[in-house]
Amino acid sequence: MTERKSTKLVSAALALGILAACSPVGGPLLNPQGNSALLQSQSAARGSKIFNADARPQMAPNQVIVKVKPGDPNLFVQSLARSGARVVDFFDIDTRVFLVESASRNTDDLIRQFSQDRNVEIAQPNYLVSLNQIPAAPRQQGRPNMAAPNDPLYAQQWHLPHVGALDAWSQGGQGNKDLIVAVVDTGVDYNHPDLKANTIKGKDFTKESPDGLDPIDGFGHGTHVAGIIAAVANNGEGVAGAAPNVKILAVKVLSAKGGGSLFAIAGGIKHSVDMGAKIVNLSLGGPAVTDLISSAVGYWATKKGALLIAAAGNSNTAVGTPARIDDYYMAVAASDQANKRAKFSCYGKELSVSAPGVQIMATTPTYKVPLNDHGYPQNYAFLQGTSMATPLVAGVAALVWSRHPEWTAKQVRQHLEKTAVDVGAPGKDNESGFGVVNAAAALR
Repeated sequence: MTERKSTKLVSAALALGILAACSPVGGPLLNPQGNSALLQSQSAARGSKIFNADARPQMAPNQVIVKVKPGDPNLFVQSLARSGARVVDFFDIDTRVFLVESASRNTDDLIRQFSQDRNVEIAQPNYLVSLNQIPAAPRQQGRPNMAAPNDPLYAQQWHLPHVGALDAWSQGGQGNKDLIVAVVDTGVDYNHPDLKANTIKGKDFTKESPDGLDPIDGFGHGTHVAGIIAAVANNGEGVAGAAPNVKILAVKVLSAKGGGSLFAIAGGIKHSVDMGAKIVNLSLGGPAVTDLISSAVGYWATKKGALLIAAAGNSNTAVGTPARIDDYYMAVAASDQANKRAKFSCYGKELSVSAPGVQIMATTPTYKVPLNDHGYPQNYAFLQGTSMATPLVAGVAALVWSRHPEWTAKQVRQHLEKTAVDVGAPGKDNESGFGVVNAAAALR
């Protein structure tokens, strides 16, 4: 779509009063009982204009994501006006992807309507996604003391020496302070003593803050992810991150109940890249569906030069969304101390690499959050999941990109894959991808 037609489409929508204020749409919250059901789904047929309405995961009610065909934008605007639906958000005008809502018609009705609209290329539900379900709290076990850093809990961070972090730091430093890694998650405790110096406030896409400008962590998950990437090292406090000098951009797309929508996550990714993030960490997942918005934002972010790193999932099944879209997302599996796939980790041909994701010590909020109700303490805790493996890969990627700032995202990804420790079947496999990420080898 040309710039003129793109502008015309939005202008026409505004004139008809069907384009609501374009604040990001977070969608309804997930049920507080848990998120695992979101990972049990059937994929829609690739290329199909209408998605299978049966046996599918949870979705935002009365909403659909629509991709408009190239052509006269007024035709789509007119069909919206006739149906009583309205555009409530859009990802990026040039992608022709819109979030459409109706107060009187349910999602199935909207999909049926748009499947018959000659101006629509494809329509799908605005699926709800969640944190990758956190397995039961592991037993806290210490490890022998190691050489520096002086962070008191470093001795319990087995994952750092396992991937050669100390060797990598001695070779290439601890990351460039100007390199930004976005944590698109439940937010971040940006006042945490181990994170405060390295955290930049992004936006809140969940509507939990009145102005959408406070990405404070309401659940606890995002703070743990942030600490794995860039907790300050050698400050005599808590833990160390894999790339302790880089900056974290806190972007909140998942609520205090741990859920949000694919469209909100797409908005968070776009905001991250617009704010200068080179790497976007996505320790979240949804059903293994053919997803229009994840593909659109993946394509857009890749064109902008960002590296998207996503958790494979914790359901011990096929890789979920968005990680399964391996053209644009680097899918990460979780491994254990023996370099074997963690029993909960998803698997599949889409995997890029794996990384330690069992008994990972990192930061948690300094105040009470729902995570504490699951047996995890404030300040610091062990968690496990592909959600923990993914930020470790993001941290190593940040070290590599700091060492080679002239490289593209594709070069960074290929280098991580090339230098990974091959485990299991020779070469790339469905259990670990190219192998377990290795910071020391990547920095040589």
